[in-house]
Amino acid sequence: MEILRIRHRWPEKAGFALNRPEGTDDYVLLHFHTPVRIWIGHQWQDTQPGAIIIFSPGTPHHFISSSPLVHDWAHLQGDIEKEIAPYHLQCNILYQPGFTPRISEWIAQIEAEFFARRDHWETVCHALFQQLWIHLDRNLSGQAPAPVPRETAERLRALREDMLLHPEWDWSNDGMAKRLGLSVSRLYPLYRRMFSISPGQDLILMRIEKAKNLLLRGESVAHTAELMGYANLFHFIRQFKQIAGVTPGQFRG
Repeated sequence: MEILRIRHRWPEKAGFALNRPEGTDDYVLLHFHTPVRIWIGHQWQDTQPGAIIIFSPGTPHHFISSSPLVHDWAHLQGDIEKEIAPYHLQCNILYQPGFTPRISEWIAQIEAEFFARRDHWETVCHALFQQLWIHLDRNLSGQAPAPVPRETAERLRALREDMLLHPEWDWSNDGMAKRLGLSVSRLYPLYRRMFSISPGQDLILMRIEKAKNLLLRGESVAHTAELMGYANLFHFIRQFKQIAGVTPGQFRG
């Protein structure tokens, strides 16, 4: 796959219309942040934010935006149809997965690599496009989790960083939820959407991983349990064995 031209968040004024009756000689990817009316398969279709389509060479392009337009676009060469086929995607079909900022973020990264031309830029661009195709496939098949609001996502990442730095702290469900300004029932689904694991299970894995390092450095089992915030030694041993498959003493050797 070769990138000929690419731009992200490209704006146009309200009333902008593009009409290419003969299409182009290359493949054209269009990702709309804002709604447009687009001609596909001998009929007009109204898009929702996040709509995406890849026109194959020679396919007419015709769309109209009644409001100010923001869209990402790329002109590509190569066997694009073969490239996207493993991800259940086809050219000249309008996909409406809903708007997710990640698609535009990947296109922005590809654009930056395309213009900078640093070492291995083509490999990076191909990898980013593959992430984009996978994301679309998962989203369209209902496997992709709904995006977490940006401000909440930032607070969740900060919370998790502190958990990683200080797994020994008393990370109660109420305390974590209060820190984020959420209820406990709201914290769980948002955390799982972000990290694909519950906060409680994530904390256990963090503690056991750090406990392994302490044990390998020669710390006793009892002191390691204390350092990782366990008030009950037998609870630590049981959780360690569940995760590591052996007791802390056997791991320490």
